[in-house]
Amino acid sequence: MKRLLLLLVTAVAALTAHAQEDYFGQQLVIHQTSGDSLLTELAETGLAPRLVDGEVVWYVDISSDKPYGVKDVESIDFLTPEQSLARAREGLMEFYRATDGDNWANNTNWGSDKPISEWAGVITYDRPYVHTLNLGNNNLKGELPSRGTFAKMGPTAQYNLFENQLSGTIPEDWTRNMSLWGILIDSNQMCGELSAEFFEHPSFGRLELSGNNFTGSMPAGMARLMDNPNMLHICGNDFSGNVPQEILDHPRFNLCWDMIIPQQGHLNVPTIPGYRFPVIDLNGNQIQTTDIYASNLYTLIYNNSTSQDEFTSKLKLAYEAYKSKGFEVLGMTPGNAESVNEFMHENGITWLNLDPESFGNYIGRYYLYLNYINLVDRDGNVVFSSIMDETGKMEDTGFMGSTRDQKVFDVLAEKFGSVDFTPYASTDYSRDGEVVTLQKATVGKGVDIVFVGNCFVDKDMEPGGKYEQKMQQAMEQFFAYEPYTSLRERFNVYAVKAVSQNAEMYEGCKQAITSDADAFAYAQKISTLIPDRPMRVNIVYNVLNAGRSVTFMYDDNSYTAFMLNGINKVLNHEGGGHGVGRLYDEYVEEANSTASDAVKDYYEQMWSENGRGANIDMHADVSQTRWARFAADPRYADEELGAYEGAGTMQYGIYRPTQNSMMRFNDSPFNAPSREAIYKYVMQESEGPSWTYDYETFVTFDAKGRAEFADAMKKAQKRLKKAEAADRHDVDKAEPTANEQHLPLPPVLKRGTWRDALANPTTIKKQ
Repeated sequence: MKRLLLLLVTAVAALTAHAQEDYFGQQLVIHQTSGDSLLTELAETGLAPRLVDGEVVWYVDISSDKPYGVKDVESIDFLTPEQSLARAREGLMEFYRATDGDNWANNTNWGSDKPISEWAGVITYDRPYVHTLNLGNNNLKGELPSRGTFAKMGPTAQYNLFENQLSGTIPEDWTRNMSLWGILIDSNQMCGELSAEFFEHPSFGRLELSGNNFTGSMPAGMARLMDNPNMLHICGNDFSGNVPQEILDHPRFNLCWDMIIPQQGHLNVPTIPGYRFPVIDLNGNQIQTTDIYASNLYTLIYNNSTSQDEFTSKLKLAYEAYKSKGFEVLGMTPGNAESVNEFMHENGITWLNLDPESFGNYIGRYYLYLNYINLVDRDGNVVFSSIMDETGKMEDTGFMGSTRDQKVFDVLAEKFGSVDFTPYASTDYSRDGEVVTLQKATVGKGVDIVFVGNCFVDKDMEPGGKYEQKMQQAMEQFFAYEPYTSLRERFNVYAVKAVSQNAEMYEGCKQAITSDADAFAYAQKISTLIPDRPMRVNIVYNVLNAGRSVTFMYDDNSYTAFMLNGINKVLNHEGGGHGVGRLYDEYVEEANSTASDAVKDYYEQMWSENGRGANIDMHADVSQTRWARFAADPRYADEELGAYEGAGTMQYGIYRPTQNSMMRFNDSPFNAPSREAIYKYVMQESEGPSWTYDYETFVTFDAKGRAEFADAMKKAQKRLKKAEAADRHDVDKAEPTANEQHLPLPPVLKRGTWRDALANPTTIKKQ
């Protein structure tokens, strides 16, 4: 340890430019005469003393716009890498013991002699101390150590401890760390008042502590965190008093008030402005939100993540009734403009919808995964919000929407009059069970697949009408990607008409298909199905969104794939991937989940017994995986095949072949191991028992598949950059889980055959 004594101003010459270069990146401990100590690291911007009003002030980040000055400095300790590492190990283990580390969801390598960068959740970026502690959603319990423990870890830039069971107050060490950039402790049980000292450090830029029990006044200094999207989340606590004027006057208050104002009802709620920014609608027209407000009596800002069937269905009726009376809707649907346009067109939605990229630039990423609405008057102020009540008490919100959403219809009825929300009911069931042949195989012995629609009513059933058009559309989507495009001529494709009483799925409505048994019963109406073959049924829903799609897989290789959010790439994922290909998911369902030995044994058993899961493996060494041959084949180099951790819905312990694919985020084609599996199963059934697989024959066949995947790599890599967050500060929630993204549910394996399912049905529930 090298110490600089600061008894005289002339002593500052001891810290030369050469010394700073020698210790670049090493941590410093600045001791003050008060007995307090501050942590930082020696960065490019340096450390230097200045004489201010006759007093020596040591400045950190001397070349930045806002250098931070430290007064009353007694000495500065320069820690060697060896000292830093020893302290970090000691502090990490103190933290481990204090938070019930033995029972964490993932504690891999903690306490071992391996480098701390290999301890689960510890990120160092080649430093000899902790740069980021990333243990969100990891079953941490207890109070955080108040003093000394985190100081030993070093000048940590970010603590990511969200969604655990932590209690107590913010550790004092955190307020004394000048290198601290971000705190993410939302969804815990922490309490106490928030120190204003955080916001005096120029490096501090992110605070997320929503869903705790913090009290007291809001520090005015936190307004500086509002400069960038998604850097200040403090809602759902119990802050009280007035909101600081600095926050109210901030130009981004209209964009991020929802992450600040909703508390537990003891904050004085100010006037809330509606969103104020220029945006582009889906037709490419640039508009100002304030102009929309001024042109109408009331405007509903609706963040529609296409997951609220009942609300959106009712809003369509309300919009039709109120539009001429001065009512407008600003729809803000995540995704891309093409998919949103398609969704709006298919569902007959005519209100004003904004281009996702346009409003995402202002609001930020996290908003896209929340569903709630705001009603804005013509002066541009929010008069109703589903995220909080009139006292500012926060309501539960999430991917299925807020508990207050439906109340806005009462508010609208007071202002514009009532609307009849009674859904249309079918009376003519004469076409129920009618079979339509969409395609017959022209090569091989044929492979049967069936499409059945749910939530379609009698008026949709006319020949050439909506039902048949949707089934044709579903078939085209099924064959949109390789290897299905090239295998299409081997399939028999049928549709069976199913007349539901109602087209909606909310309470009191009835549908034709409520279980897997119902789907199989409709498929049985096709007299030309090949005997003793798997029954493959794709159920397509005719609703705005009924929830997360899911596939049921049976021992005889039959399946029922329920596409609860309509016709899109989810159909390829569910019916083409899980159903025909017997593939598993490559996404993560729950953050920090680790595959147990029992889970691994299950996947291995499914592979050995029934060939399920060609696209996942338990080996981290790609040469030992099921796709090792592809990885070693230079003809597949463009797919960048490897062993990427995170698959089978688990974050750790199971590996996937590629960074992205149809079985991960649905926005890339099937990868090589998946294409091969699909090819094998289709060819075996189409050609019969005499057919044998040959690798080189497949590679020749797969030329179009390789090209298709290579063309999609750029898009996949763009998604990957977001997921891994190139900004080192943002390694925490860069990749939302499958549930947060509204991806399909993991497949469900039902023992027995499709005939057993008729006697033992599984009801489909909205999730």
